[in-house]
Amino acid sequence: MARLEAGRLVYPFRGHVRRQVLALAWLLCSTSREVQTYLQVASLKDLNVEEDKWVQQLYAHVSGRAHPSIELLPARPQHLIGRDALVQEIVDQLCSLEHGVCALTGMPGIGKSAVASVVVHHLVAEGYSRVFHQGIITISCKGRRGTRGLLSVLHEVIRLLSPSQKHDVPEQSDGTLPFWLDHMDIHLSGLIDQVRILLMDKSILFLLDDLDAQFPLRTALDALLGSTRHNAVHPTEHRQGVARHVVLTTSRHIPSPTFLSYHHHLQPLMHHNACALLYSLSSSTCATAPLALHAEEQEQATARICDALGNHPLAIELAANSVVGRGIPLDLLATNIALDPFHPVLDNNGELGALFEHAFSNIGHEQQQHFALLALLGPQAFSLESAAALIQSEQWEQLESFSCLISARPGQRATAELERLPDPDNQRKGSAEMTRADNPYVSFQTLTSTALELGYLVNDSLLERVGPDDRYSSSDEQLYQLHPLLYAYARNRVQRLPASYLDAVWSNFQAYMTCFYK
Repeated sequence: MARLEAGRLVYPFRGHVRRQVLALAWLLCSTSREVQTYLQVASLKDLNVEEDKWVQQLYAHVSGRAHPSIELLPARPQHLIGRDALVQEIVDQLCSLEHGVCALTGMPGIGKSAVASVVVHHLVAEGYSRVFHQGIITISCKGRRGTRGLLSVLHEVIRLLSPSQKHDVPEQSDGTLPFWLDHMDIHLSGLIDQVRILLMDKSILFLLDDLDAQFPLRTALDALLGSTRHNAVHPTEHRQGVARHVVLTTSRHIPSPTFLSYHHHLQPLMHHNACALLYSLSSSTCATAPLALHAEEQEQATARICDALGNHPLAIELAANSVVGRGIPLDLLATNIALDPFHPVLDNNGELGALFEHAFSNIGHEQQQHFALLALLGPQAFSLESAAALIQSEQWEQLESFSCLISARPGQRATAELERLPDPDNQRKGSAEMTRADNPYVSFQTLTSTALELGYLVNDSLLERVGPDDRYSSSDEQLYQLHPLLYAYARNRVQRLPASYLDAVWSNFQAYMTCFYK
């Protein structure tokens, strides 16, 4: 080192001195970035085979060192039945990514956060965390919306990655809204750049839990997944020197597929797994009273409860709590749940109801009414045309050609004017296939507006798309279906609507069905 400082060595280094300078990198470098910088300033280029092998070993050495890592993990759920294969699949996908997003979506209470929690704990327990040297960071995004929500997330990331640095939130120095908005945009740009710099040469997994539909995910990913690769000073840069930035998200809202590397839309548990979960929870050793049913009766009651709850994990946990914590007989619970899954015998504290109320809090009043009307179609799958005829039927009063339908009542025959409506069979004669725009009973505009409303519900995991389920459906027909809990929620809401409004809607819908079948 003294000879180097005194300038007594020939530069660029050669022979034995070159080997000694290269060996010093093992003592002076602790990260892959420092290795790159060292090789560049030492002008160690055009490596021979032996030197290249030595540098590869050095990269492996610094990448495998114990880095100060962050393990900010959520609480691990005690019971997660029927998700083992999914958990392992997500673990494999996260470890295969260098930069990317894996999204977990699904209806409220389906277990998105529970699965994500088990995934990150599995990464740590099984040693997979070595893939993410600088750690795993969990950030709850509940209630964080818009730019302000994004700013709070970025500030939290910066505090975690540089705890010794002082972080000042800018004050509003001008009372005008335009000034504040401009100032916030400038501040956001600065934070994005700061996060990118802090993430350079780091391998981190972020868990963004419970994302809101109004959270600016695109901008957040621009900061968290921003490219941090440096140009290699030689063509043999080791792969382990490349940073990994991976984001795992949970949300009811389904993100744009352009953001995602992997997407898992969680479905309810398989029926046997749901029954196993309920049985394991209600048969817990901490139960205050034994189950007063024979094995066969208990099995039947358990199956009825799981069917009525649509194999929904959170609802099943509440059912077990009713049995274990409050001593509700299993058969009595099954009977009440079959009538109303939101009955206090199951949801004593209103947890399930509050969960669904919150899910619909961002939806307008009129759209909530339209969702409630879907209960009139029953629990089975329904078509876009059926929903349009039901949801938009109150608008038919404005259409002169459908004025005859307004007066129709259950049990009445269609009027003579109804018989003059276009015949679908005659329309099919003029073309090989009848399009939705040719529908003589529901206008194309009504179909479009209904499709938009249903699409919003699908995107928020409040309605499921299903394939054709009988021989009367065309092969490409798109059907929709409500989960049993969402159907029960819609049924409860429809009972709050004015009777006169429901009477008009139902009458018009019956007239539509008469016209359709005729």
